[in-house]
Amino acid sequence: MKKFISFIVASVLAISILNTPGVLRADNEMTAEQQVNAINVGWNLGNTLDSYGTWITDVTPQSVETAWGNPVTTRQMIAAVRERGFNTIRIPVTWAQFTDADGNVDEAWMARVHEVVDWALDEDLYVILNVHHDTGEHGSDKVCWVIADTGTFDQVKNRFEGLWTSIAEEFKDYDNRLMFEGYNEMLDMNNSWNAPTAGNGAYDAVNSFAQLFVDTVRATGGNNSTRNLIVNTYVASVDQNVLNNFVLPDDTVEDHLICEVHAYAPYQFCSAEGDPSYTAFDDNCRNVIDSLMTTVAAFSDELGVPVIIGEFGVEDQNNDSDRVSYTEYYVRRAAAEGIRCIWWDNGLTGNTGYQIFDRNALTWNEGIASALIDNAPAVSGSGVSDPTDQTGETEASEQTEPAEPAEQTEASQAEETAETAVSEQTIDEASSSEGEGSDLQNIDKNQENHTIILIVGAVVLAAAYTGLFLLGRKRGRKQ
Repeated sequence: MKKFISFIVASVLAISILNTPGVLRADNEMTAEQQVNAINVGWNLGNTLDSYGTWITDVTPQSVETAWGNPVTTRQMIAAVRERGFNTIRIPVTWAQFTDADGNVDEAWMARVHEVVDWALDEDLYVILNVHHDTGEHGSDKVCWVIADTGTFDQVKNRFEGLWTSIAEEFKDYDNRLMFEGYNEMLDMNNSWNAPTAGNGAYDAVNSFAQLFVDTVRATGGNNSTRNLIVNTYVASVDQNVLNNFVLPDDTVEDHLICEVHAYAPYQFCSAEGDPSYTAFDDNCRNVIDSLMTTVAAFSDELGVPVIIGEFGVEDQNNDSDRVSYTEYYVRRAAAEGIRCIWWDNGLTGNTGYQIFDRNALTWNEGIASALIDNAPAVSGSGVSDPTDQTGETEASEQTEPAEPAEQTEASQAEETAETAVSEQTIDEASSSEGEGSDLQNIDKNQENHTIILIVGAVVLAAAYTGLFLLGRKRGRKQ
């Protein structure tokens, strides 16, 4: 009987080894360049964990998550992102209503963020976790406290350090697929979009927050010692003055920093707020995109680190064919420069709406989704299944009734953040990026070897205990 119990225990142990989620895997450290090259295209879980509202009377994880009209996030939603062919998800999070003055995070909120991050990693996605509307416009009903102002930096730096210590400690043992983004779109005291109007102190503050973010995360140790960290320019702008005044933080390790910008360009086309009559994709769009990608690529070369476009998109103005054409050109042009893009999806339709994934029905705007996937660079090592091999539909879990929607959208708040001088150059049709080959193949090989070792070890262990069990039965019969 004892050997029979041993056999059962060994079998259970073997099965548990083979089915352990890859969430806490700490192998295969990747440089920033390797990680960015491993991304094909990403999707933002917008207007969800980044929601907020001073008007919310019952501040709970669920009431805040649904406050802007989106349903509670489910594992099925995250799985649908991977199954459609995306290999990266950006998870914006607003922490303000769940932290104290020292940056300590409410346990229930941290647990909810943790749960969604785990789902994404279990689906083998690359994950970007950030501090979102703690930045942005401030005043009125806003909860922003991270402002591009040196006086504000001095006042809140301990809270900012405490918040990132809490986040970093929570995920310090998570593997390289998880990236941290220090802050979203930081504005000056005048709430100035595109570039600050309150003086160069705004740039100094952004650079100070960036340095404090990197120092704080690195100090927590564990896998955070080499985790790839993302820092944004002032309001994530590509304005040339903004780029000129950005200072890459010092780091204790080499090649583990990424810079991020956001570019809804040309803004007049991308948002009804820019020009509601401008709904046709044309040569002006192409020229602005060409100039944008040239600017971002030059900025990346100057910094010596990869630069990603963490947000872009086009509002729904009943012009889906033009949105598709825009997306195809934008992603293809970015890929030609080695730049990776992440679509902003706020879950809204119509004006102010960037939705391409219906989170209730678990269905996609197939035209735009295909434009994103088909024009993104082909990558290896993503762990994403073939998007054409979809064996079935996932069922949506029951949704709770959302609270009163807030009229919020990332791009609708921005002025022409992404406008750059029109370039006369024509698009380079090449859609593959350089430097993706051998390093990612080695990573894949290491992961395969790791899996084989686990399988062989589990089989040997189970076989050994089975042998002992059978031997025990044989000896028992002889007695």
